[in-house]
Order: sequence, then structure tokens, then C-alpha cells
Amino acid sequence: MCGIAGILSPEGINPDDLYRMSQTIAHRGPDGDGFVFFSEQIALPRASKDTASTCIAQNLAWSPSDSNPQVPFRPDVGFMHRRLAIIDLEATGHQPMCSVDKRYWITFNGEIYNYIELREELEKLGAVFITRSDTEVILQAYQYWGEACLHRFNGMWAFGIYDTINQTFFASRDRFGVKPFYYHHTGKTLAFASEQKALLGLNWVPLEVNPDAVFDYFVFSQIEYQAQGFLKGIDELPAGCLLHYQVKTGQCQIKTWYTLEVNHENETWSKSQHQLHTETIRELLSDAVRLRLRADVPVGSCLSGGLDSSALVGWMRKHLGAEIPIHVYTAVFPGNRVDEGHWADKMAQSVNATSHHVQPDSETLIRDLEDLTYCQDIPIWSTSTYAQYRVMQLVKESGIKVVLDGQGGDELFGGYEPHRSFFWQGLSVMDMIRDMQQGMNLRSGLKFHAHQQARYDLAFRMPVSLSSRFYQSYFQENSYLDKDFFNQHIQRFALQRQYRTDDLNGRLALEMQNTTLKGYLKCEDRCAMWHGIESRTPFADDLPLIEYLFSVPAVYKMHGSRLKALLRDASTSVLPEAIKNRTDKQGYTTPNNEWIKKIAPHFQEQFNQVLAPFLQVDKIKNEYSNLFNPTGDADTGRVFKFISFAVWMQKLAQLKA
Repeated sequence: MCGIAGILSPEGINPDDLYRMSQTIAHRGPDGDGFVFFSEQIALPRASKDTASTCIAQNLAWSPSDSNPQVPFRPDVGFMHRRLAIIDLEATGHQPMCSVDKRYWITFNGEIYNYIELREELEKLGAVFITRSDTEVILQAYQYWGEACLHRFNGMWAFGIYDTINQTFFASRDRFGVKPFYYHHTGKTLAFASEQKALLGLNWVPLEVNPDAVFDYFVFSQIEYQAQGFLKGIDELPAGCLLHYQVKTGQCQIKTWYTLEVNHENETWSKSQHQLHTETIRELLSDAVRLRLRADVPVGSCLSGGLDSSALVGWMRKHLGAEIPIHVYTAVFPGNRVDEGHWADKMAQSVNATSHHVQPDSETLIRDLEDLTYCQDIPIWSTSTYAQYRVMQLVKESGIKVVLDGQGGDELFGGYEPHRSFFWQGLSVMDMIRDMQQGMNLRSGLKFHAHQQARYDLAFRMPVSLSSRFYQSYFQENSYLDKDFFNQHIQRFALQRQYRTDDLNGRLALEMQNTTLKGYLKCEDRCAMWHGIESRTPFADDLPLIEYLFSVPAVYKMHGSRLKALLRDASTSVLPEAIKNRTDKQGYTTPNNEWIKKIAPHFQEQFNQVLAPFLQVDKIKNEYSNLFNPTGDADTGRVFKFISFAVWMQKLAQLKA
């Protein structure tokens, strides 16, 4: 797990730009950095003051010969790598790394969990390895199989490979967007990095807010579903996509390399088939956790007390045995109804794990919100991100470098309440009524279903003018958006039709790919890497598990109105009965309403004319105490977004200055 960056241009590049990019994302790789610069077919590895001394002057083709950072020629290409050493902790794991013949060079962020099996397969084909790293496995796989190697990888990644002979660059991002890849391409120059902030330090990258992304953020609660995010000059390589760049011409092309196959068919529920699916998923889930315990450092786990993270911890204990210690990390809110620390402790006790608690509160949020915003690069939509931020800080303080996390379990198994409505949508009327009656009374079920259908489906079947009115009346905080700004972007309601689905598996697939889950993974990556932690998410990137679940008919995922039915049954052997049967899980929840009321006065001055292109600043000032006095449980994150956006805009103004 690391940070990567690079600059490529037929007009030549300035090495100092890469050295600055390394400093900007140093948090992603506290164990050192590395550089390589190219001119024609010449490759020169270089070091900086942060390069580990053990990686200099080694008998390796990719080791810098000395600590001198100077480049005695005008390079066309440069790579940077920040290292968080997890696998192959020695100098042999240093990056950027090259192939044995020095033709191909790579800078890589992520983990290929099946690298041992791939290495054995490649050795049978004649490959010779000189390291124990998964990085070298990628290089050898690319040499033997070309771009088709991507389909063999099980894991999370973002990497770039440079071919010194053809002077071409090939970059790839994992199937579901666990690892980030941002780029700026203008004219002939291409620059890429793990985080937007690294690109903003380049003087040719504009710092201009993208109003389309701001509109989607406020109105639809979407975080960068499109390739172009909050900043106009920076694009995101979508999950499951690859990039080609030709140095001589400066041409850049993007194409999709992976598409998830989804079973949209339904069938009558069968007990024998359910048992078959359960047994298969049990084996796949067990193996997914086993692979993600591969590391040359200890592995812990985040633990909320819910089904997802508890199942992971249970499988960890199964594989590690009774003697190896397990450390688990939980955000707690004592005395508050959202506190689930007792559930996390119950799970920890059942596997004899050591529990670590952190207690975020409104005062620490006030202290940390600007750092959290800079960490995330973008405005966020929930205070839950802060709880995650503090958990990762706790992990770092305890001396652990790798944790498992349950991100993706809801999208994979069907764990959100609205998923019930998508499930019912695919049933006959009588089957829908029977299923409703098993989970709630019929009247409540019909009311809930109508509500969800109106919000997620019917609202976008209507003409744009009616859709926009529906959203303005349903989400009243939209009245604080600037009227001209809202009207200028009203056609974005029509774009929402692409997110409509007619069945549960279709909805889950939508959430898994470049939409909801990608936003959660984005927050996860930033929170973890800000503290130099590698977060592993089996539910979000294990290929056999994910592809099998999307081949399973939806009826097995929610039979009898049980959310996550397959995960519950597949994890029976590793979970306490009370946690397996929990139906009151609230999600990764914080005392959101309470916090908003307490922090709002501290950020009032940031609601100034800088926000005027997007918000009605005067109206917000006049109704400040009313706006930031949320009640109830529904969509209170929509109010927090105003504060987060104001802080983010202030950080941008500071960067411009």
C-alpha cells in the first residue's frame, strides 16, 4: 500500500515537480520514497532525503546508485513512489521497480493477494524472480500475458507501467475502485497521482471548481460519480478501466477492461439451493480473508459490532488459530443511542481479541475538520467519515499497519433498508405481500415501498421540471442553493435516469461500480492512508466472492425479509448467535445531529461570498441556527454537507493563495 505519481511529456518534464508531489503525499508512504527518470531508453533511478538508506546502492537494477537527487538530463518521463512496507520489507521491495531486462518499469499501489499462486504459475512458464514482492509478480505477469494479466489479479490496485522501448505508458485501476488513480491530461502532458492534492501542486493544473459535481453533491448526495470530480482540471480513472499514453505524440486513451456480469433472473426459493449457495459462499469468504492475512507485518481489523466486520474478525480467528493475537478497533459513543461498542466488545470477547476504543466527539471534530477535509481532498457528506478517521489514527497509535474492514458488505449482500424495496420490485404482487408480512406489517411495508419507489425510481421517470420540484419539496435544504445555480444545472436530473434499476441484483451492481461504494472506498482510502495504514476490504475486491454472489438469484439474498441472509448463514460458525441475528444495526453511525448543533457556530464565518456562486449565503446567515438544528434520523448528513463544503472551499482558497 503506497502512494504513486508520475509525469510524462514529449516536451520534457521538471524533476522537481515529482519531488514536490512526493512530499505532498508523504503520509501514504512513511517508509520512504523512490524515483526514476527516463529520456529515450535511458532510465535513471534517483533518491531524495526521504529514500530509505537501505535501498540506496544495492545490487538491484532499480536501486539509486547514491543519494544525489539531481538528474543530469532533461527527462521525458518520471515516476515517483511512496512506500508503506507490508510485503517484502527489504530493499528488494523498493519502487519504482523494473523487469529483469530493464524494459518495463512500474510504480504500484495496492495488493495482489493471489500473488503467490500467480508467481508459481509464472515460474512454470520460465519466469525467474529475484524478490518476494507482489510488485514483481505484476511486472512478470504483464511480460507474459500483456494486458490480459489484469483478469488474473485478485486484489486492489492502481499502477502505471512504462515501456522504455516503445515509450508507451499503461495504467490500470482495480475492478471496483478500492485504490485511487487521478490524472491531468492537457495538450500533450500527462500527470497522475494517488491523490488530487499532489496534482494541484503542479503550476499547469488549474484549480477551478466543477459546478456539476457540486450540484450532484448537494442535490443527490453523490460524491464524484463522474470521471471529472470537484476540480475541473483533474479526472479520475474509473474503476475497472485502463489508460494508454504515447509519449511521442502525447495521445491518451481510456477504455474499460472489466464489467461485472449480473444475474437479473429470478426463481422460486429452494432450501437445497439456499444451502448450496451458503456452503459455497462460506468457502469463498473464508478464502478471501485467508488471502488478506498475507503480510510481513501483523494484521488487525476494524470492528463496528455489525455483521460485516464481525464476520471478518470471526474468520480471522479461524485462520490464525488460538495463539496469534488479534487487535480490533472501534469508535464508541458512551451514553448515546448510536453507540455500538457493547456489540463490538461481545464479538471481540467471543474470539479473544484485544479491543481498542476511540471516542470521537464534537470538540475533536471542530479541531480536526480542516485536517480531515485536506486529507479527503473533497467535501464529505457524513460525520461517519470522521469516526473512521479517528479509528485509523488509533490503529496507527497502536503500532499496527494493516487492518481488515467490512466496507462493501451491504452492497454485496444487500444490507440497506432500501434494498428491500428493490427486492420486492422483482417479485410478483402476491410474493411481495408475503415477504412484507414476514418483516413488517403489510401497511407499513406498502408505505415504505411506495416511499422508496418515489425517491429512487418515480422521481426520475417524470419530466425534469417535475423531478426538480419533487426534490426541492422533499429535501428542503435545497432551498439554500443559489437559484440560478440550481436552474442552470436542472438537466442533471435527466442524467439520474442511468441509475434506475428494476431488481435487487441490478441495484447492488450499480452500487458496487463507480457510484455508492466507490465513494465509501474513497473515504476509507484517505482516512487510512493519512495515518499510514493499509485497509483491506474483502467484500469490495475479492473477485471469486463478488462474481459468485452476482451470479446468485436475488431471492436467496433476502428470502423471508432477511437482509444479508446469505452472509448470516455462511458465517454461522464464526459468529455469536446474538450478532448473527441482529436486525437493529444502524450502519456506521455517529451522533450526527448532536454534533452538527455544537460545531455549527464555530464555522459560521466560513459562510462568506466565496460560496455565493453555489449557495444563498445571506439566507444561510439569516437562518443559520434553524438550518443547523437537525431533528429526526433521515438524511441529516445532507445538512452537514453545507459545513463540509464551506471548509473545503476555504482550503481551496488557501491553496490558491
